Amino acid sequence: MRRALIHTIENQCTAYYQPIVELDTGRVVGFESLTRIRDDNGAVSSPGAFIDEIEADVDTLTALVRQILCAIAHDMVPLFKRYPDFYVSVNIPPAILGTRRVIEIIKDLRLAPYIRRLVVEVTERQSLTSAGSAALEWAAANGIRIAIDDFGTGNSGISQIAGLDLDILKIDHALVKPVLASRASARMLRGIVALASALHMHTIAEGVETWQQAFFMRAAGVDYGQGWYWSRALPAAEVEQALRTGFADTGTSSGR
Repeated sequence: MRRALIHTIENQCTAYYQPIVELDTGRVVGFESLTRIRDDNGAVSSPGAFIDEIEADVDTLTALVRQILCAIAHDMVPLFKRYPDFYVSVNIPPAILGTRRVIEIIKDLRLAPYIRRLVVEVTERQSLTSAGSAALEWAAANGIRIAIDDFGTGNSGISQIAGLDLDILKIDHALVKPVLASRASARMLRGIVALASALHMHTIAEGVETWQQAFFMRAAGVDYGQGWYWSRALPAAEVEQALRTGFADTGTSSGR
Protein backbone atom coordinates (compact mmCIF):
# COMPACT_ATOMS: atom_id res chain seq x y z
CA MET A 1 0.00 0.00 0.00
CA ARG A 2 2.78 2.41 0.95
CA ARG A 3 4.71 1.69 -2.23
CA ALA A 4 1.63 2.28 -4.36
CA LEU A 5 0.94 5.60 -2.64
CA ILE A 6 4.51 6.79 -3.06
CA HIS A 7 4.43 5.76 -6.74
CA THR A 8 1.23 7.78 -7.21
CA ILE A 9 2.74 10.78 -5.44
CA GLU A 10 5.90 10.73 -7.51
CA ASN A 11 4.12 10.26 -10.82
CA GLN A 12 0.78 12.02 -10.52
CA CYS A 13 0.99 14.74 -7.87
CA THR A 14 1.82 18.29 -8.85
CA ALA A 15 1.32 21.79 -7.46
CA TYR A 16 -1.12 24.51 -8.42
CA TYR A 17 -0.75 27.99 -6.97
CA GLN A 18 -3.48 30.23 -5.54
CA PRO A 19 -2.61 33.95 -5.46
CA ILE A 20 -2.41 35.91 -2.21
CA VAL A 21 -3.35 39.52 -2.92
CA GLU A 22 -2.48 42.75 -1.12
CA LEU A 23 -5.84 44.33 -0.33
CA ASP A 24 -4.69 47.94 -0.64
CA THR A 25 -3.14 47.57 -4.09
CA GLY A 26 -4.23 44.30 -5.73
CA ARG A 27 -0.58 43.28 -5.99
CA VAL A 28 0.16 39.55 -5.78
CA VAL A 29 2.47 39.06 -2.79
CA GLY A 30 2.54 35.28 -2.76
CA PHE A 31 0.95 31.98 -3.68
CA GLU A 32 -0.22 29.01 -1.66
CA SER A 33 0.90 25.76 -3.24
CA LEU A 34 -1.95 23.24 -3.39
CA THR A 35 -1.65 19.56 -4.22
CA ARG A 36 -3.30 18.40 -7.42
CA ILE A 37 -3.46 14.96 -9.04
CA ARG A 38 -3.02 14.56 -12.78
CA ASP A 39 -4.59 11.40 -14.20
CA ASP A 40 -3.46 9.40 -17.23
CA ASN A 41 -5.59 11.57 -19.52
CA GLY A 42 -4.04 14.80 -18.22
CA ALA A 43 -7.08 15.88 -16.22
CA VAL A 44 -6.23 17.61 -12.93
CA SER A 45 -8.26 17.28 -9.74
CA SER A 46 -8.09 17.98 -6.03
CA PRO A 47 -6.78 15.01 -4.02
CA GLY A 48 -9.71 14.93 -1.58
CA ALA A 49 -9.67 11.87 0.67
CA PHE A 50 -6.46 10.75 -1.00
CA ILE A 51 -4.64 13.19 1.28
CA ASP A 52 -5.98 11.45 4.39
CA GLU A 53 -4.33 8.22 3.30
CA ILE A 54 -1.03 9.98 2.69
CA GLU A 55 -1.04 11.83 6.02
CA ALA A 56 -1.59 8.57 7.91
CA ASP A 57 2.00 7.50 7.19
CA VAL A 58 5.12 9.60 7.76
CA ASP A 59 6.96 8.16 4.75
CA THR A 60 4.19 8.89 2.27
CA LEU A 61 3.73 12.33 3.83
CA THR A 62 7.44 13.02 3.42
CA ALA A 63 7.23 11.90 -0.21
CA LEU A 64 4.38 14.37 -0.81
CA VAL A 65 6.26 17.24 0.85
CA ARG A 66 9.27 16.48 -1.31
CA GLN A 67 7.14 16.29 -4.47
CA ILE A 68 5.52 19.68 -3.82
CA LEU A 69 8.85 21.30 -2.95
CA CYS A 70 10.26 19.77 -6.13
CA ALA A 71 7.43 21.41 -8.10
CA ILE A 72 8.16 24.72 -6.39
CA ALA A 73 11.85 24.41 -7.26
CA HIS A 74 10.97 23.76 -10.90
CA ASP A 75 8.13 26.27 -11.26
CA MET A 76 9.13 29.12 -9.00
CA VAL A 77 12.91 29.49 -8.83
CA PRO A 78 13.07 31.14 -12.29
CA LEU A 79 10.34 33.54 -11.12
CA PHE A 80 12.11 34.16 -7.80
CA LYS A 81 15.03 35.47 -9.85
CA ARG A 82 12.85 37.82 -11.92
CA TYR A 83 10.36 38.94 -9.28
CA PRO A 84 12.03 39.65 -5.91
CA ASP A 85 8.94 40.42 -3.83
CA PHE A 86 6.75 37.33 -3.61
CA TYR A 87 6.75 34.07 -1.68
CA VAL A 88 5.28 30.59 -1.94
CA SER A 89 3.67 28.83 1.01
CA VAL A 90 3.52 25.09 1.49
CA ASN A 91 1.72 22.96 4.06
CA ILE A 92 4.18 20.90 6.10
CA PRO A 93 2.81 19.18 9.23
CA PRO A 94 4.95 19.31 12.41
CA ALA A 95 5.67 15.58 12.12
CA ILE A 96 7.84 16.41 9.12
CA LEU A 97 8.74 20.01 9.92
CA GLY A 98 10.27 19.11 13.27
CA THR A 99 12.87 16.80 11.73
CA ARG A 100 15.94 17.37 9.62
CA ARG A 101 14.12 15.95 6.60
CA VAL A 102 12.78 19.34 5.52
CA ILE A 103 16.18 21.05 5.52
CA GLU A 104 17.72 18.07 3.73
CA ILE A 105 15.02 18.18 1.04
CA ILE A 106 15.43 21.95 0.64
CA LYS A 107 19.18 21.59 0.24
CA ASP A 108 18.85 18.63 -2.11
CA LEU A 109 16.46 20.57 -4.36
CA ARG A 110 18.76 23.63 -4.26
CA LEU A 111 16.10 25.73 -2.61
CA ALA A 112 18.33 26.82 0.28
CA PRO A 113 19.21 30.20 -1.35
CA TYR A 114 15.47 30.91 -1.53
CA ILE A 115 14.50 29.75 1.95
CA ARG A 116 13.17 33.22 2.88
CA ARG A 117 10.88 33.02 -0.16
CA LEU A 118 9.19 29.97 1.36
CA VAL A 119 6.51 30.06 4.05
CA VAL A 120 5.46 26.91 5.87
CA GLU A 121 1.79 26.67 6.79
CA VAL A 122 0.63 24.69 9.82
CA THR A 123 -2.88 24.65 11.23
CA GLU A 124 -3.78 26.34 14.49
CA ARG A 125 -4.54 22.95 16.04
CA GLN A 126 -1.16 21.54 14.99
CA SER A 127 0.73 24.55 16.32
CA LEU A 128 -0.74 24.28 19.81
CA THR A 129 0.56 20.79 20.53
CA SER A 130 3.91 20.44 22.29
CA ALA A 131 5.35 18.75 19.19
CA GLY A 132 3.95 21.53 17.01
CA SER A 133 5.43 24.29 19.15
CA ALA A 134 8.82 22.57 19.14
CA ALA A 135 8.68 22.15 15.35
CA LEU A 136 7.84 25.83 14.83
CA GLU A 137 10.68 26.94 17.09
CA TRP A 138 13.07 24.70 15.18
CA ALA A 139 11.85 26.01 11.83
CA ALA A 140 12.17 29.65 12.89
CA ALA A 141 15.71 28.99 14.13
CA ASN A 142 16.55 27.63 10.67
CA GLY A 143 15.23 30.69 8.83
CA ILE A 144 11.88 29.25 7.76
CA ARG A 145 8.93 31.64 7.94
CA ILE A 146 5.70 30.32 9.47
CA ALA A 147 2.01 30.95 8.79
CA ILE A 148 -0.77 29.71 11.06
CA ASP A 149 -3.49 28.35 8.79
CA ASP A 150 -7.24 28.08 9.50
CA PHE A 151 -7.00 30.44 12.49
CA GLY A 152 -10.22 30.77 14.44
CA THR A 153 -11.55 27.25 13.89
CA GLY A 154 -9.74 25.48 16.73
CA ASN A 155 -9.26 26.17 20.42
CA SER A 156 -7.38 29.42 19.95
CA GLY A 157 -4.53 29.29 22.42
CA ILE A 158 -3.69 32.98 22.27
CA SER A 159 -1.11 32.80 25.05
CA GLN A 160 0.67 29.92 23.31
CA ILE A 161 0.57 31.58 19.89
CA ALA A 162 1.91 34.79 21.43
CA GLY A 163 4.95 32.83 22.60
CA LEU A 164 5.79 31.51 19.13
CA ASP A 165 7.91 33.16 16.46
CA LEU A 166 5.27 33.48 13.73
CA ASP A 167 4.99 35.62 10.61
CA ILE A 168 1.46 35.27 9.20
CA LEU A 169 -2.01 34.59 10.59
CA LYS A 170 -4.47 33.16 8.06
CA ILE A 171 -8.08 33.84 9.05
CA ASP A 172 -10.22 30.83 8.19
CA HIS A 173 -13.01 31.21 5.63
CA ALA A 174 -15.51 30.10 8.28
CA LEU A 175 -14.90 33.45 9.98
CA VAL A 176 -14.72 35.41 6.73
CA LYS A 177 -18.02 34.20 5.29
CA PRO A 178 -20.47 35.51 7.96
CA VAL A 179 -18.92 38.93 8.68
CA LEU A 180 -21.37 40.86 6.50
CA ALA A 181 -24.40 39.37 8.23
CA SER A 182 -23.18 38.89 11.80
CA ARG A 183 -21.99 41.68 14.07
CA ALA A 184 -20.41 39.12 16.39
CA SER A 185 -18.40 37.63 13.53
CA ALA A 186 -17.33 41.10 12.39
CA ARG A 187 -16.18 41.99 15.91
CA MET A 188 -14.33 38.69 16.22
CA LEU A 189 -12.53 39.25 12.94
CA ARG A 190 -11.50 42.77 13.96
CA GLY A 191 -10.22 41.34 17.24
CA ILE A 192 -8.07 38.83 15.38
CA VAL A 193 -6.64 41.62 13.23
CA ALA A 194 -5.80 43.60 16.38
CA LEU A 195 -4.17 40.54 17.93
CA ALA A 196 -2.05 39.92 14.86
CA SER A 197 -1.00 43.57 14.76
CA ALA A 198 0.06 43.44 18.41
CA LEU A 199 2.15 40.35 17.63
CA HIS A 200 3.67 42.01 14.51
CA MET A 201 2.10 39.42 12.24
CA HIS A 202 0.56 39.91 8.79
CA THR A 203 -3.01 38.73 8.22
CA ILE A 204 -4.57 36.88 5.29
CA ALA A 205 -8.32 36.41 4.88
CA GLU A 206 -9.00 33.01 3.32
CA GLY A 207 -11.94 32.03 1.14
CA VAL A 208 -12.88 35.53 -0.02
CA GLU A 209 -15.54 35.10 -2.71
CA THR A 210 -17.16 38.52 -3.24
CA TRP A 211 -16.10 42.14 -3.61
CA GLN A 212 -18.16 43.00 -0.54
CA GLN A 213 -16.10 40.58 1.55
CA ALA A 214 -12.89 41.95 0.05
CA PHE A 215 -13.99 45.52 0.80
CA PHE A 216 -14.85 44.61 4.41
CA MET A 217 -11.50 42.88 4.95
CA ARG A 218 -9.63 45.89 3.66
CA ALA A 219 -11.65 48.26 5.87
CA ALA A 220 -11.06 45.98 8.89
CA GLY A 221 -7.31 46.24 8.44
CA VAL A 222 -6.60 42.78 7.01
CA ASP A 223 -3.38 42.89 4.98
CA TYR A 224 -3.99 40.28 2.28
CA GLY A 225 -6.75 38.17 0.77
CA GLN A 226 -6.97 34.77 -0.87
CA GLY A 227 -9.96 33.24 -2.60
CA TRP A 228 -12.03 32.76 -5.72
CA TYR A 229 -12.94 36.46 -5.87
CA TRP A 230 -9.46 36.98 -7.30
CA SER A 231 -8.47 33.59 -8.64
CA ARG A 232 -8.65 29.86 -8.23
CA ALA A 233 -5.42 27.91 -7.95
CA LEU A 234 -3.38 28.36 -11.11
CA PRO A 235 -1.16 25.99 -13.06
CA ALA A 236 2.49 27.02 -13.11
CA ALA A 237 2.20 28.40 -16.65
CA GLU A 238 -0.25 31.10 -15.47
CA VAL A 239 1.61 32.28 -12.37
CA GLU A 240 3.81 34.88 -14.08
CA GLN A 241 0.79 36.60 -15.63
CA ALA A 242 -0.74 37.02 -12.17
CA LEU A 243 2.53 38.46 -10.88
CA ARG A 244 2.72 40.94 -13.76
CA THR A 245 -0.85 42.20 -13.73
CA GLY A 246 -2.08 41.64 -10.20
CA PHE A 247 -5.74 42.31 -9.36
CA ALA A 248 -5.96 46.09 -9.25
CA ASP A 249 -9.79 46.17 -9.00
CA THR A 250 -9.66 44.76 -5.47
CA GLY A 251 -12.82 45.55 -3.54
CA THR A 252 -14.29 47.78 -6.24
CA SER A 253 -15.66 45.49 -8.94
CA SER A 254 -18.47 42.95 -8.99
CA GLY A 255 -16.06 40.04 -8.71
CA ARG A 256 -14.46 37.47 -10.98
